Amino acid sequence: MADEIETVDDGVTVDDLADEVEEVTLPSRTYQVVDGHIVGMVDDYDAMVQAVDKVMRTERFVFPIYSDQYGNDFSELLGKSFDYATVEVERMLQEALQADDRVDDVVVESIVQVNATTLDITATVETVYGTMSVEKEVHANES
Repeated sequence: MADEIETVDDGVTVDDLADEVEEVTLPSRTYQVVDGHIVGMVDDYDAMVQAVDKVMRTERFVFPIYSDQYGNDFSELLGKSFDYATVEVERMLQEALQADDRVDDVVVESIVQVNATTLDITATVETVYGTMSVEKEVHANES
């Protein structure tokens, strides 16, 4: 009895079905937020643009409503040298955005020191809905 294989209709095993299941991306339909106000609904590319923007604005581990995979770690760069921040900001950006299964790739195109405390990052984000550009200012500080 212990060696029996669990089957569903027509002798197909549960393992056979599991092999056929593909990874599914959840629908992207969400509220459209403009200037802090909900003005309608968006989906696909427009929802993805909004999702990327939200991740870029949300500090990781601060808000208990989000999982520990959501948000960015840019605040960790405060007080660090620009050499360190320049190296880490690329990794942090990729890690923050690739936590979303709709993001296929993140390519940082440039990291420029704007002034004594600010880096300007430009990147391209490949998503299942298309490619988008991202610009973000990140604050660090020469020690």
